[in-house]
Amino acid sequence: MRELFFKLFSKSHFNTGITITPLSIPHIVYILLIGGIITGLYFYLRKKDIYSRKKAMRVLVNVLVLSYLSDFFIHEFVYATYDDLGNLISGGGLELDKLPFHLCTALCPVVAFTQYSKKGKKILEPVTVLAILAPLMYLAYPASIGSGEPWCYQAVQTMFFHGTLLAWGMLNAMLGITELKIKNCWKCAIALVGITLWAKFGNILYGHNWFFLEEDAFYIGLVENYGMPSWILMIINPIVFFLAVLAVYGVYYLVNHIRKKLIKAEEKEVALV
Repeated sequence: MRELFFKLFSKSHFNTGITITPLSIPHIVYILLIGGIITGLYFYLRKKDIYSRKKAMRVLVNVLVLSYLSDFFIHEFVYATYDDLGNLISGGGLELDKLPFHLCTALCPVVAFTQYSKKGKKILEPVTVLAILAPLMYLAYPASIGSGEPWCYQAVQTMFFHGTLLAWGMLNAMLGITELKIKNCWKCAIALVGITLWAKFGNILYGHNWFFLEEDAFYIGLVENYGMPSWILMIINPIVFFLAVLAVYGVYYLVNHIRKKLIKAEEKEVALV
C-alpha cells in the first residue's frame, strides 16, 4: 500500500518533462480553466437569492479547508526523494512551506473564521480583498509550484487551492455579498502588517522564507546574490501588497460603474419599448 501511494502521488507519471512554469502552456491552461469556472459560477449564482449565494460561499470554504488539511497527509509521498535511477530513498515528511505563514495559506483558517463566526463578519471586507489579491498574484506567477507534471497531485492541489481561494474572494465581491469601500482600505493595511509580523515569527522559528521576507518572491536572489538586507523586505512587501490592494479597489469600482451604466441603458431600452 505504501509503495502504491508513492506512485500515485509522484511528481511524474509519464516522464514527459512537462512542468508548469510562468506563462507556459500548462500555466495558461490552468488560468483559463480557473477563470472559466469562476465566471460560470458567477453567471449561475447571480440569479439566485442571497441565501443560495451565501450557501455557495460556505461550500467553497469547506472545499478550501478540506483541500488544505488533507494535503498534509500526502506530503510524505509527494515530497519523497529518489536516486538517479528512480529508486525511493526516503519519504518527504512535512513540507514546511505549506504551514499557514504565507498569505494564501494563512488566509485558509481566516476565511473559515469569517465565514462561520459572527465576529468574523467585522473583518470580512479586508479578508475578501486579500483573498482576491493573494491567490491572483500567485496564479499570475506560480514560481514555487514545483517540478511536477501539470496533472500530478502536487500541481493540481496547488492550483486547486489557490483557485478556490480566488473564487471565494471574487464571488463574494462580484455577487454583492461583501461590499468593498475604499475608505476601509486601512483594514487591509493592518492585516498586511499582521501577516508580515506573523510570517517573520515563523521564519525565525523555522528558518524559512514565508511571505518572502528572507528572499524575494521572484527568486532573483536580491538578498543572497545582491546583498540586499532582508529587513528591507519587511517594508517593501507589505507596501507593494497594499498598492495592489488599492488596485483591487480601483478595478472593483470601475466594474461596478460600467455595470450600473449597462443597467441604466437596458432600463431605457425597455422604457422605449
